[in-house]
Amino acid sequence: MPTSNPKSAFTLIELLVVIAIIGILIALLLPAVQAAREAARRAQCTNNLKQIALAMANYEVSFKCFPPGRVGCDNNAKRCPALAQRVGTSALVMILPYLEMQPLYDSFDFRDGPWGYNATWVHVNAQAIEQTVSTYLCPSDNSEPFANPLTFEQSSSYNTQGHRAATGNYALVNGSTSVTAMDAAKWDANGVFYYLRAHRIRHIADGLSKTMFVGEAVETHAPTSSNIWSRAIRWMDCQRSTHNPLNTPPGEPEFNTTYGFNVNAAFGSRHPMGANFGFGDGHVTFISDNIDLATYRALSTRAGGETIGNLEEVSP
Repeated sequence: MPTSNPKSAFTLIELLVVIAIIGILIALLLPAVQAAREAARRAQCTNNLKQIALAMANYEVSFKCFPPGRVGCDNNAKRCPALAQRVGTSALVMILPYLEMQPLYDSFDFRDGPWGYNATWVHVNAQAIEQTVSTYLCPSDNSEPFANPLTFEQSSSYNTQGHRAATGNYALVNGSTSVTAMDAAKWDANGVFYYLRAHRIRHIADGLSKTMFVGEAVETHAPTSSNIWSRAIRWMDCQRSTHNPLNTPPGEPEFNTTYGFNVNAAFGSRHPMGANFGFGDGHVTFISDNIDLATYRALSTRAGGETIGNLEEVSP
């Protein structure tokens, strides 16, 4: 007479063991997945900075100079023409045609500049200023896409007049000038990008491969770290300094209160252990948080004459 075998099944203890093993495997796998995702985001950020650096190079081919960090000189009749006195346009606007964004560039009205010093400065360019440029965004950053509407509210020359101003995660290198040296940062910075001055390759005596042009910025929507891509303001929007160490938190430790906020001009990123920087020759290097401060500052000057070794030594 045939006998029937009872069906085998997991016991409760066996089921719990399997669940525990699966949980351990997921816990072990998750950091690897996160690391892979961050590596992809960092690679995209690197590509963005390379495109910006190459756009600068193509601009130089066309005009025989790099664009000024800010197209305008802040109401100083002795230093620039009457029109340029009011214009606070960022160099990131000027290179749009070299990023295959000619239509966006053409949408700007430059007769009074996108950021002129009068009550109508933003209204005429509101549509252009609110455009987000993907090349200017780091995928690892969590900043809001538009600037805080209260930024510079106390001054009609600086606030957004009720319009949305798109932020970006990249700022041009003003140099190593102290954040308390406002006039030097405006007229005589030791980097490549500042007010009105358009430098030629021959002015960059330290060499394009040893001179940082553009780096990352975080919390770009916040007053202490505002980074509206279309506007250029010392220590904030698209102009920053290596005076404070890399990845110094916004508002710390040495800062300037000229605008009513504790701005420190620091570069920074959400990538672990450092930030990406684009150089004058078009290459991009990941700079470690642990870089020697003197070396970090030397990389930001155009003609400091400093001796700098292999750039790979400053990367993790």
